[in-house]
Amino acid sequence: MNVIPSLPELGLVAVDPERCGMEGPRMSYMEAGAGDPVLLLHGIGSNCTGWRYVLDALRARHRVVAWNAPGYYLSENLRDAAPSNWQYADALAAIMDALGIASAHVVGSSFGSLVGASFASRHSDRARSLVLLGVSRGQKWLAAEERARRLAARDEAARMGGVAMSEQRWRVLLGPNASKTAIRLTKEVLMATHPRGLMQSARASDGTDLCEFASSIRAKTLLATGSEDKVNPPDIARAVAAKIPGSRFVELPGVGHLPKLEAPDTTISLLQEHLK
Repeated sequence: MNVIPSLPELGLVAVDPERCGMEGPRMSYMEAGAGDPVLLLHGIGSNCTGWRYVLDALRARHRVVAWNAPGYYLSENLRDAAPSNWQYADALAAIMDALGIASAHVVGSSFGSLVGASFASRHSDRARSLVLLGVSRGQKWLAAEERARRLAARDEAARMGGVAMSEQRWRVLLGPNASKTAIRLTKEVLMATHPRGLMQSARASDGTDLCEFASSIRAKTLLATGSEDKVNPPDIARAVAAKIPGSRFVELPGVGHLPKLEAPDTTISLLQEHLK
């Protein structure tokens, strides 16, 4: 995709903070289009701006809402230092209520895939379909030493700040053939990450194993992971797909962890096909 789409204006809405244990009611999001609702859920070092290509492409047929999870952009933090995945799922239900969305197609990237799957399990009547990109299983299934190492690495990244983190982290997130545009956009997204929100998400991921509840997901589910994904390699998505009844897995050749920015045309085609 040669043209970089502009972003919609940032919206603010008040939710019920007691639904998920937030410090206050404010949540932020970007919205485009009208029609059948689609919710876009970002990753652990990301935010709503990472969905610019998808927001632009789906707006012709859908009401597309890209949220900022608790602790991201202008969304209030959760109160707990180590919240659960279910609190993020409940926060999604809360913003849906505030925006008047009864049910929607849910698309999650990385940590957002963990949140989306949790939502589809916990609020099954509100998830029309589910798409998981750069599929995260969480870290609960890993050995204690590896979990501790990953949390320590997240903490180190958070302490260095968004700007310094952006100069290092993009190399892990993108595949070897990523364009200069994908690199620039990825860096810009990373720069906006708040340390506290990042660590709350990291601890929620540390305490979650998607495979423990994946079999309860009834929504039509598509999983897609890049062949060059160093964060969540394709075998993770395959393990999750084996647990979700009737799901479909697609491996994206030559793509890293962020297909929505690195391979937007391919990602959009997959989404449009799934949403039919």
